[in-house]
Amino acid sequence: MKRKKILLVNLPFEKIYEKTKIKGVTPSTPPLSLACIAGSLLADKNEVQIFDFNIYDEGTGEFEKTLVQFKPDFLGITFVTPLIREADRVAGIAKKISPGIIVVGGGPHASSFPESALKETAIDIVVIGEGDFAILDIVRGNDFQDIKGIAYKKGDEIFINEKRLPLESLDVLAYPAHNLYEISKYKVSPAIARKNPVAWLETSRGCLYNCIFCNKSCFGKTFRTKSSERVVDEFIWIKKMGFKEIHLTDDSFTTKIDRAKKICDLLIEKKVNINWATVTGIRVDKVDLELLQKMKMAGCYRVYFGIESGSQKILNRIKKGITTGMVQKAVSLSKQAGLEVAGYFMIGLPGETEETMQETIDFAKSLDLDLAKISITIPLPATEIFNELEGKGLIKTHDWEQFKFYSTPSSIYDHENLTWDMIEKYYNRFYRAIYLRPSFIGKRLLFSIRNGTIFSDIKMAISTIK
Repeated sequence: MKRKKILLVNLPFEKIYEKTKIKGVTPSTPPLSLACIAGSLLADKNEVQIFDFNIYDEGTGEFEKTLVQFKPDFLGITFVTPLIREADRVAGIAKKISPGIIVVGGGPHASSFPESALKETAIDIVVIGEGDFAILDIVRGNDFQDIKGIAYKKGDEIFINEKRLPLESLDVLAYPAHNLYEISKYKVSPAIARKNPVAWLETSRGCLYNCIFCNKSCFGKTFRTKSSERVVDEFIWIKKMGFKEIHLTDDSFTTKIDRAKKICDLLIEKKVNINWATVTGIRVDKVDLELLQKMKMAGCYRVYFGIESGSQKILNRIKKGITTGMVQKAVSLSKQAGLEVAGYFMIGLPGETEETMQETIDFAKSLDLDLAKISITIPLPATEIFNELEGKGLIKTHDWEQFKFYSTPSSIYDHENLTWDMIEKYYNRFYRAIYLRPSFIGKRLLFSIRNGTIFSDIKMAISTIK
């Protein structure tokens, strides 16, 4: 079988974060999803390149040059909801330069809305759910109608095939091809990472929980893992490639506490000695002191918790499945273990009032976190919250480009209780309340001087509170 050439594309993310208060510290890291797909393709003896628009000042010209020089047979594009127009633009460029190229799309939006994703773009095929093996069937030239887990165009018709069952064990996956990236071109702010460059690492897929704001179209609700030994081998693999820090990308690394402890034990035993953090968040009800102490000894320096709200009423409303008491205990245990603690919050959630928003601000202050981030609720398509708002007639548009993270979504939907001016007032108040406290300023100033990050921290502070 002839080796195929595949060009994988990471779209420019600046449009997604352009309204965020923390735009200055949004991370620049090699995308893991494309490294995973590339690993599968390379293991199948194909030729693969990755093009990341985010590392170029003028990405379109460089992309066109890459297409001409590499001459790929397939183009793979991963995209989230607000980047569907960008995905269409990039697919159109590729087809103009290489009319015979087959364009494959993937990611949460393609998995949630395969039919509309095909109708609205120049993409030929979309992968629904996990793409590690579906992409191999496509590239090998299998008949599209026989490939599970895809949707495709044939003339003016669109066909959606039977779903592919989720992988039971993730140990069958090839190692991510991080080596395809120019890692020196990626840098994460010192406010988020201690050392650069930073790599993402996946130890599990799937989430067992029912938060109404979360999209599970790609990996589903079944929790599946890599073995502890495989995870530690990937830590070592990433370190050998020149990365200085690892950020875990799991929906919840600690879902199985005993497994997480074993990973830590092996990291300690093998003296892997690399900084890492749970940047995508772990649950406050899935930690204990022993685990947190082991994480610290194994190189973890900061834990991130998905807290969302300081109002128990709102936590119940969004089906978070935790209590404010659990949050307080998890934060306290983390500090006892010597870890930095960061918290993720949301504002403008269903049922939110001025009182509950103030509760969140007061609660966040009381936790004395090292870092805190809040976002205004965006009802992402295919989530329970989106469907609920749609049913109430509160969704105002299906123009997916409007669904940008960290923006005021006044053009997307109407909140049932609050005006957008009121929500934005409390959003701004949150950051001022957290980051203008004398205790926080003093603690962060000492940290900045000790770690040589004072200028980047000042830049972050100005962008956050202005």
